[in-house]
Amino acid sequence: MKQVSIVEARDHFTELVREVEENTGVQLTRRGKPVAVLLSISEFDRLQGNERPFWDSYLDFREQFDLGELKIDPAIFSEARDRTTGRDVTLCA
Repeated sequence: MKQVSIVEARDHFTELVREVEENTGVQLTRRGKPVAVLLSISEFDRLQGNERPFWDSYLDFREQFDLGELKIDPAIFSEARDRTTGRDVTLCA
């Protein structure tokens, strides 16, 4: 993430806002120490959890498209999930 001093941010604020809209956030520093971050509104909303829940989006998708007509071969999802059992967990008494 790009670091910019508060003084530099003040002098180039409009440019920084454009950069944040197109790329990642910008970290603001005071005397070389990070104190704040500029983020795009979409990134802020994502971090705040303001995006629509997956299930609601999925239901909308199902209303818009007939899954049978899409003719998606289920085999394309065969590698989508790791089927290993995971790590061993030993409980201590």
